[in-house]
Amino acid sequence: MQANHKAGSRLAQWGLVATLTLMTMLAQIDKNILVLMVAPIQRDFGVSDVQISFLIGAAFAVANIVVGLPAGWLADRFDRRLIIACGVLVWSLAVAANAAATTFAVLVAARVIVGGAEALIPPSSYSLIRDGVDESRRARALSVYTMALMLGTGLSLVLGGPLMSAIHSSGMNSIPFLGNVTAWQMTLFMIGLVGVPMSLMIFLSKDPGRRRSGAANPSRGSHHVVAYLWAHRAIFGPLFLFVVANAIITFGLAAWLPTVIVRRFHLGMREIGLIQGAVLLTMGPLGLWLAGMAMERRAAALTSVAGVGMVTSLAVAGLTVALVLTGTLQSFWIVDALVVLFSWTFMSVTSTIVARVVPTQSIGVVMAMVLVLNGLLGQGLSPTLIALVGRHLFLGSAEALPNAMAVVFAVSGGIALVASAALYRSVARSDSAMSDAATQVSAP
Repeated sequence: MQANHKAGSRLAQWGLVATLTLMTMLAQIDKNILVLMVAPIQRDFGVSDVQISFLIGAAFAVANIVVGLPAGWLADRFDRRLIIACGVLVWSLAVAANAAATTFAVLVAARVIVGGAEALIPPSSYSLIRDGVDESRRARALSVYTMALMLGTGLSLVLGGPLMSAIHSSGMNSIPFLGNVTAWQMTLFMIGLVGVPMSLMIFLSKDPGRRRSGAANPSRGSHHVVAYLWAHRAIFGPLFLFVVANAIITFGLAAWLPTVIVRRFHLGMREIGLIQGAVLLTMGPLGLWLAGMAMERRAAALTSVAGVGMVTSLAVAGLTVALVLTGTLQSFWIVDALVVLFSWTFMSVTSTIVARVVPTQSIGVVMAMVLVLNGLLGQGLSPTLIALVGRHLFLGSAEALPNAMAVVFAVSGGIALVASAALYRSVARSDSAMSDAATQVSAP
């Protein structure tokens, strides 16, 4: 591929982004909808809360993390569209297979397959956007792709319960060759089947090829990628710390916020799901679109992107602490909407910087590292960290959970702000060096 590689038409570029976003939305629906089925699964299989927590949490997360880095390696070397298609097809069939589950162990096995298959998608998606979208609109494209995380989660909360209720009311309880199934199994079967034809959608977009970077090629092995990151540690050190600190806040909030709402305001899970889902579907995309536009104010300047990261870190830290300490329901939902406006912007900032700095041959591996850090320290550590702080620092008092969340969010937010400030200084120096080099080249 030539260095002056030109992406496809504007329509084709946004078509690629829309397809990838839609597939990732489906992944989020398939991932999160099982949370709404805890009660019937416990009733049908007689399992405990601990067993259920393993099904909806660790079974998915461990498989997702284990496959994450190999998925990045594959994305940098093989047909990314084929990788995505295979991932969508496998996880969709695994979700549908829940309809045939007669034991809890089968549910766990299907969940593990879903987690592993879904890990194949993000590295190839980020790599395709890097190569398939012009730099002038790439930040917005990555912001749109990040919207899938909120849109899919929001749809699972808003539509999951009503869909299961409609299936139960309609009397749909039989599947050919499988026989009678429960309403929750039929729901998963139908959602899984949707993904089978969707797995082919990615082939509607042409492969943009891989842009050749002027930087040294670090794709020959993982040690070359690590060496590249170490050589540019002034950027990637703060960037990875920024990601981890924000992930701890985001995943910790998602894990414990419904419990706080139930205990403080005595709302039902169905009501919480509908309201929170609506907030995610509206404020989340709005915040990410605005962030994408802000990052493109000066297309060639990384400082615009890092500046958005600083604003996001400050806003998320302050707003999340205020949210968990808010005492009135009306104020709570107002602050919650503002939190959602900013909460996932950190992934848009991170992916934009990686797309601009990392040679295309290693985009998949580097983004896989980011996602693994998110899974290990965000999704894996944060909920437990909050619980431990509540037990040991606040001695299990009535307000131990929200107070623990406030402490963890304040500390993590401070770390994120310091990291984003260091990142801003590093990219400012990088932009200045590039500007000086361009001036010397153009000088007579």
